[in-house]
Amino acid sequence: MVGSTVSHYRITGRLGVGGMGVVYAAQDLRLPRQVALKFLPDELVSDPDATRRFEREAQTLSLLNHANICTIFEIDSHEGRPFIAMERLEGSNLKTYLARRTLENDELLDISLQIVDGLDAAHSKGVTHRDVKPGNIFIVESGRVKILDFGLARRFRSTVESLDPMGSTIPGRPVGTVNYMAPERILQLPLDPRCDFFSLGVVMYEMATGRLPFAGASPAETVKNILEHAPIPLTRLSPARPNQLERIVARLTAKHADERYESASQLRKDLLAARQEGRGRFWRLFGGQFRTGRPPGRFWRSD
Repeated sequence: MVGSTVSHYRITGRLGVGGMGVVYAAQDLRLPRQVALKFLPDELVSDPDATRRFEREAQTLSLLNHANICTIFEIDSHEGRPFIAMERLEGSNLKTYLARRTLENDELLDISLQIVDGLDAAHSKGVTHRDVKPGNIFIVESGRVKILDFGLARRFRSTVESLDPMGSTIPGRPVGTVNYMAPERILQLPLDPRCDFFSLGVVMYEMATGRLPFAGASPAETVKNILEHAPIPLTRLSPARPNQLERIVARLTAKHADERYESASQLRKDLLAARQEGRGRFWRLFGGQFRTGRPPGRFWRSD
């Protein structure tokens, strides 16, 4: 499709492909802006469930207007293929970002806080994301974090959606990525925002340790771990992480939703405290040397 014109967009390149969409870079011919066009893949165009999820993503995003959520411009179709026009982001998703670097505590907590802010905005509109994972979190070159892909999102305050508490379009099997699923998602129980908090806890554990907390040798073993086993304590794998961060992640990934954070404001408060703890530890280690004008020998040596 590169080089073709779709509606009032000229496609200039291909950005990526996933299970639920093919994304192209495009120039808006009416307004001076670069956009991203997300198309439903050819093999799913005739699938009513896939089409419904795709349209629901556009409808959900239209409800949300926040700096930490990807902005949608419109939904349309081209030759029978629906597409969503949204803001074009320069950077990489968190999965790629983590493959390239190890995060310092401040950056890890800053990313977490921005995800919390985006989720809080969605939850305030009655929307659960249901698929929070590194592949759906984008790090813009400026450092801004954007939550992507609301294709599995559900309205948890809608009387219409409450008729389908499982939220799965495939009977007997929840849709999503099992490593990041809350126990209630796996068991197909009614959901609320705390299922997103569980997924965020898994993402934070991965950012802190480079490992998934519940990963097994097979999807079945992963499910068993999520439902029955506690992960290795975070600071045992990464001793330099703040103890408060370990407590936050443990609470986020509690088996029962009632044991997790009830609100984003509570979570945000603890994340800020963890950031302060991390900075305090650095100051205790090196602050005296800075006060006396002697730089830490760990980084410099005197002649």
